[in-house]
Amino acid sequence: MHILIYACPDWLVPSAFTPHKHDRVSFVSGSLADMADTVVVRNPDVLLVAGFLDAAPLLAQLEQVCAQLAQTAVLPVCVSPEPEFLLRLMQMGVREVLPVDAVQWGGALDRARARIQSSQNGTAPKRASLKIGFISAKGGDGSTSLAVNMAAALAKDAASKVLLIDLSLPFGDADVYLTSKPVDADLADFCNEVSRLDDALLASMVTQITSNLHFMASPTSFEKIMAIDPAHVEQLLAFVATQYSFVLIDMGSSVAPVSLRLWEQLDQAVIVSSVSMPSLRRLNQIRQLWENLGLSVAKLNFAMNRVSGKPDMELTQFERIYPQKPLRLLPADVLGMKASVVQGTSLVDMQPRSDYARAVSAWAAEWLGQPLKDKSLWQRLRKK
Repeated sequence: MHILIYACPDWLVPSAFTPHKHDRVSFVSGSLADMADTVVVRNPDVLLVAGFLDAAPLLAQLEQVCAQLAQTAVLPVCVSPEPEFLLRLMQMGVREVLPVDAVQWGGALDRARARIQSSQNGTAPKRASLKIGFISAKGGDGSTSLAVNMAAALAKDAASKVLLIDLSLPFGDADVYLTSKPVDADLADFCNEVSRLDDALLASMVTQITSNLHFMASPTSFEKIMAIDPAHVEQLLAFVATQYSFVLIDMGSSVAPVSLRLWEQLDQAVIVSSVSMPSLRRLNQIRQLWENLGLSVAKLNFAMNRVSGKPDMELTQFERIYPQKPLRLLPADVLGMKASVVQGTSLVDMQPRSDYARAVSAWAAEWLGQPLKDKSLWQRLRKK
């Protein structure tokens, strides 16, 4: 069972909290305003919320979580909740409220575990679709290679159905990292058919890389690119989100009307930068635009590509400017990427033990709610 603890920055995990030995425990510290966006992407079995006042702002965030994660058991820790507060929690679907004393949490977790096991004995609930956009700070910074390898890593989970869309216009090249097969239908063709698109038509047009990894290529002619209607792309994304567990979109480095209209629909956005001042400057400009559009900063992820492992001034500066956002470091692997293009196979599939593939797979495991079998965060917390 995956237990996610979301708490305010000054809240500490009680020493009396002793989860089951088979439970996976994740801990996220953040603001109340970012809670829903941060939690939904992790899709835990149990959400334990602690350290916030029993007031209307907490109710608003919990209501968003309950609406989007219907299968998640939400357990808020409350100090002295009023009857009206408890009634609102019940109305939104919260079954139990935890006391401050962690010794008493065991029963509620056992009951949540029993409900999960009972549901798994029947039809497994469908995972809510997660829409993730990959944006390059500058051309060549690596959003395409990350999107392709992330799609391959997520598709390692047989229960997940993954779609990769190449929206890096003009002339995206995600296909060269992914397949040597010819692509029959591209993004423009899907947009032309979007008004009559159904399950059967989608299955007949999409490029199948594996049984659970599918691909929509970028158009190869300028005429087809110019004919793409942003409204049709929005409609297409809304439809495919009902068909796939994960929809990954390579948006390249172009901030164009087509990609801008999709930003609001994304559940997560990854800005990929190389270790250079021009790229970091452009990353900051994209972040500012994102905020100016009123989009949630909690949805943003930052990835630094081609990191050599040596101390770097630009990395240090970035981490000082954005201490609230974890920086994903992707190791440099020039030879591996060249081989990936030559063979038309993702590096995750071709060289799964490479440093780059392992970094991407660990990130994918977080989105899947299946942390890799490494030393867990809970184990590290308990040692402190």
